[in-house]
Amino acid sequence: MTRRTGPYSRLDLPTFSGKTREGAFLRGVRAELVKHVGGRPSATQAALIEAAARLRLRITLMDRKFSETHTQTEHDTRLYLAWVGSLARLMTRLDSLKGVADKPPALQDYLAARSTQTPAAAA
Repeated sequence: MTRRTGPYSRLDLPTFSGKTREGAFLRGVRAELVKHVGGRPSATQAALIEAAARLRLRITLMDRKFSETHTQTEHDTRLYLAWVGSLARLMTRLDSLKGVADKPPALQDYLAARSTQTPAAAA
C-alpha cells in the first residue's frame, strides 16, 4: 500500500523528490517566489521562501482533504487558519526585504550612459 501525504504528514526534505506531486508543487512555489524577489534571494529570503512553500503545501493538502471528505473538524479549522495567517505574515515579511543588490555598473558604462544624456536630463 502506498502511503499518501496529508496535511499532518511529516514534511521531511527527502520525502519530496521531484517525482512526487508534492515535490513538484514545492519546486513550483519556490520558483515563483524566487522570481518574485528578483531571482537572487538573500539567505533570509531563501529561508522565508522555503517556509512559505512548505506552508502553501500544507494548506493545499488541507484544501484537498476538505474537498474529498466534505468535513472539517474544529482542529482542522484552527490549524488551517493558523497556517494561512502564518503564510500571510511570511509573505509580508518577504515583500519587505530588499533583494541582493545587482552588481553596480562599471565606471566606463556609467560614464558612457551619462555622456549620452541630454543636458536637461543630467541636471
